[in-house]
Parts: sequence; C-alpha cells; structure tokens
Amino acid sequence: MLIRIFSCVILFASLAATASSCPCDGVKDPVKVTVVVILASEEGSTIDPRLKAIAQEVQKLHPMLKSFTLKHMESKSLKPGEKVSMPLVENRKLDMVVKHGADKDNRISLAIHIPNVMGEIEYQTTCGKFLPVVTRSKTKAGERLILAIRVQPCRGD
Repeated sequence: MLIRIFSCVILFASLAATASSCPCDGVKDPVKVTVVVILASEEGSTIDPRLKAIAQEVQKLHPMLKSFTLKHMESKSLKPGEKVSMPLVENRKLDMVVKHGADKDNRISLAIHIPNVMGEIEYQTTCGKFLPVVTRSKTKAGERLILAIRVQPCRGD
C-alpha cells in the first residue's frame, strides 16, 4: 500500500513538473507582426506625429537624427516557424520568422535579417510594444533606415 501511494506521489510530481516547464499554450498560435519602415535624417526637424514616441526613444541613443518619416507599414499573421519577406526601401527586404508565440511572461521570440545590411538578430520582445531597430543602412538620399516591429496578440487580450 505504501509503495502504491509513493508511486502516485511521484506520478503527480512528474506531471506537475511537466506542466510547469511548458512556457504556455500560446507558443504555437499565429502571431501578428507589424513592421513600420522609418527613414530618419540629420537634416530638418520634421517628425511624423505617429512616430513621436519612437523618435524620442531613438534620439536617446542617436541624438543627431532630427527628422523621422513613415515610409511604409505592413502587418502579417505568421505561424511559429513560418518565414516571410517584406519589402523595405531601395530593393532591400526584411526576412523574419516567429520562433514562438506569447509565453507565460507574454514575450514572443522573433528572428529578423536584412540581407547585405545586417546579420540575423534573434530576440524576445514584449507583446504589444514597438521595438525600434536602427540599422546602419542609408538610402541614396542619406536617410537612415529604422524598423519598428510590434508583435501581437498578447495573452489575456
């Protein structure tokens, strides 16, 4: 009898450990990824009103950037593991893949790559917030290419 109780305790303990090690049920759900293509310049002082918060964050590390223009915005719904390419500017493209959907901490893992501009970057981001990525790439007109990337849906929404 004692052996039977002990076996049940071990079984329940192993089931509880397995359940808690899973990040969450949402890691395989589709993720809506929004990419905002921004061109920034050291000339002028025009900031698109929709970019005000992003411009303020970027200027903390790059105070020489004064003007911010929204060039293009696109959203795609991706399943984890699905790779997609999005056009940027001047024949550049963004390749990205969602590694997993929202985990228990509401974070999503994403990998991005701009061929001939920057290597692959894999990161976890907070769901529902834009992450600005300032590249070293400039257009023929000398504008800096900046991406703002947001992922959704968030757990609990």
